[in-house]
Amino acid sequence: MNQSNRNIDAALDGVDANRRANLRRMILKSAFVTPIVASFAMAGLTIEDAAQAQVNTTASGARPVTTSDRRLKTDVVRIGAHDLGFGIYRFKYLWSEDEHIGVLAQEVAEVLPSAVVRQPDGFFAVDYAAIGMATRSARQESVAPAA
Repeated sequence: MNQSNRNIDAALDGVDANRRANLRRMILKSAFVTPIVASFAMAGLTIEDAAQAQVNTTASGARPVTTSDRRLKTDVVRIGAHDLGFGIYRFKYLWSEDEHIGVLAQEVAEVLPSAVVRQPDGFFAVDYAAIGMATRSARQESVAPAA
């Protein structure tokens, strides 16, 4: 079993067998375009449900959060450090070849738990505005403060 398959299996650990088989097939066929779609799929929602779903929020207010769970990332390389002490990383999501720059929710939770929420699917998401950052694709040169 290659590393990608091990990462996918680890990310889907705990998801019931029927959903796991469907999600594995979709991930391997690159059907996911954003972490949000993956989050809805893992929670068993359809795209129609997604349009009506409530946005996860943190204690900092009704701001959207970004899936940032370490279990959903591969090729993770630390490229810097946030002023609060957690790492800033270059990574790919399991379902994409695009590189991103951001944080690991598990590390943020240790320092600023109010900026992290557990989504209905069990994966963690970060309110990037609460940590003064914006997520970026790796093609952009730096991680800029949130507007």
